[in-house]
Amino acid sequence: MFTVDPILAKPFAQRKLQGVFVAYQPATDRWLTNDSARSQEKFLPASTFKIPNSLIALECGAIASIDEILAWDRNDRGSPAWNRDQSMRDAFRASTVWFYQELARRTGGQRMSQWLHKIYYGNADISGGIDRFWLTGSLRISAVQQIAFLRSLRDDALPFRTETMRAVKEIMIRDRRDDWTLRAKTGLTSTTVDHPVGWHVGWIETPKGPVYFATNLDAKTDREVIRARIAITYENLVHLGALPSGTTPPP
Repeated sequence: MFTVDPILAKPFAQRKLQGVFVAYQPATDRWLTNDSARSQEKFLPASTFKIPNSLIALECGAIASIDEILAWDRNDRGSPAWNRDQSMRDAFRASTVWFYQELARRTGGQRMSQWLHKIYYGNADISGGIDRFWLTGSLRISAVQQIAFLRSLRDDALPFRTETMRAVKEIMIRDRRDDWTLRAKTGLTSTTVDHPVGWHVGWIETPKGPVYFATNLDAKTDREVIRARIAITYENLVHLGALPSGTTPPP
């Protein structure tokens, strides 16, 4: 299934981090990775779950649109970006946990479980609390499964309304330059969970077609992975020719 490219391991080794990078190139039907075993290993999705959570909430009417404002509950969570009223557009960019916990509670366990099974998202296990299952509960997903889900989203092949998928793809845009656009979401589990990881998943639209990616790496401390997960992705996309030589993440 995979072509194992040892060069894809270099960005991890240079930072003395353990992890996996997986890419799929539909134009050539090629899967590439530095670690075929880890590409299939399942981890908590953390904030990468904001992608399906957004889709489900919009589809169910738990929120009216990506621009509807939810009121901050005035609890200080230590982040100026979180401590304010905000829309889904804002909350996706800031990765605001309380906002998406509220959406999950509004959706409810029955509808959430039904949707995750319908879209084949990881193991679709929501045990551990309706507002915690993707953070500290039982939901697990692999890098390969992340890409399978993203492929269906990009191709409008998920069982959501087209306008729902279009809205979520809009808020996923993280970088756009010249003739390419990168849609993505990061994630970072608590270091207290079993096997904590950092994630960066998404795809890049290029003149030659899309390239999908999923990066995860072991997270002993938050600081060491917050920038590394994105930088590693960019370096490997440059190596694969999906990004121009010398491209670095935005500040």
